[in-house]
Amino acid sequence: MTTRRTLLGGSTALAAGLLLHRAGASAQESSPVSASPVAIPAIADLPLKQDGKLTIHTDQPVYPPWFIDNDPTNGQGFESAFSFALARALGFTDDQVEWGYTSFNASYAPGPKDFDFYICEVSITEERAQAVDFSDPYYGEPLVIVTHADSPVLEARSIEELRQFRFATQVGTTYHRYIEEVIQPEPDLLVYDTNADSLQALVNGTVDAVLQTYQIGIFNTTIQFEGLALGGILPGTTSPLGLVLEKGSELTPYLNAGIAILESDGTLEDLVETWLPIPPEVFTYTE
Repeated sequence: MTTRRTLLGGSTALAAGLLLHRAGASAQESSPVSASPVAIPAIADLPLKQDGKLTIHTDQPVYPPWFIDNDPTNGQGFESAFSFALARALGFTDDQVEWGYTSFNASYAPGPKDFDFYICEVSITEERAQAVDFSDPYYGEPLVIVTHADSPVLEARSIEELRQFRFATQVGTTYHRYIEEVIQPEPDLLVYDTNADSLQALVNGTVDAVLQTYQIGIFNTTIQFEGLALGGILPGTTSPLGLVLEKGSELTPYLNAGIAILESDGTLEDLVETWLPIPPEVFTYTE
């Protein structure tokens, strides 16, 4: 069914901590495949922004389970722990890692960068890759339904059964595209400028459900809001996350080599199991 899409602007604030969605424009776009890993040279020979330092930027604020206590420097949370593990694979000590801040949208905008790489749940998309380089994926996260704890949405077990409900989403995101192309809800889809606004529409009862990545959905339902609950995992929505680098960066193949080391020695798997576990009882909707 073709429905009218209503674009709503606004700066509706969420109470404790705005959670800006970091998903990309398409959950279906392919991620890059690197060539065979290269040999990692000595730190002095790596193409770095600062000699002897690995400069990593992220957004502000940052949220669990990706970062803990809004502090990327403490090595806690998946992306903080992964960044330090990657730095060690490249030959750095922890005190040679320097953290900084770049806003999420600016991270993949065209132009020079002040960081060696940026990490903040940035989905790899073809559109973004026109302006920046991406590493090989370091994680692929599924999307889930978030709704009210007493909502009939929780009874749905298929994409077809989800179509009767009203959704809100942030414009131009993985969520937006998946709802329009796969779920195709019968009621009008409400499209907002920010993920925070779409979540507020759910909290206010304006819509029945929103899409979130699994870990952000956990944050929404257990920390950020009362009265919300997770539905199931949406099929075909694993969105690859990559490190962002300046376009044409000579560091990219060395980061890919470091990621390959963490994959082969089991470090990456251990970090996922520690920080990003998905319980076996969480169901997936049928198509």
